[in-house]
Amino acid sequence: MTKPKMPPGLGARGRAFWRDVLATWEVNRDELELLTEICRTLDLLDELRDAISRDGMTVAGSEGQPRAHPAVSQVTASRALLGRLLAQLGLPDPEGVPVPSARSAQAQRAAESRWNRRGQGA
Repeated sequence: MTKPKMPPGLGARGRAFWRDVLATWEVNRDELELLTEICRTLDLLDELRDAISRDGMTVAGSEGQPRAHPAVSQVTASRALLGRLLAQLGLPDPEGVPVPSARSAQAQRAAESRWNRRGQGA
């Protein structure tokens, strides 16, 4: 199978991840779409982190009060999306954050549920 063409517009991190994945695994058309979104999400995370580094964790609100930089919540949402996309594709997280399998995530929720009930006298 020939290597798929890299999508246009990827940043440095997205391009590097694209190359690394395709050097190791063969992907089908559906997986290729997931890989593209993962690469774009990695690039977005870099842009958001650059904005936070440049502006700081807080910015001035409408009345001059300090408030969280809007990119902070976007980093959180993008990390969650990245984790879901990686899990769908079955790839490890390039940032070193373990991606739980669906089964281990379900087991974790069940354990938390039992633990929470225990504290309620059930």
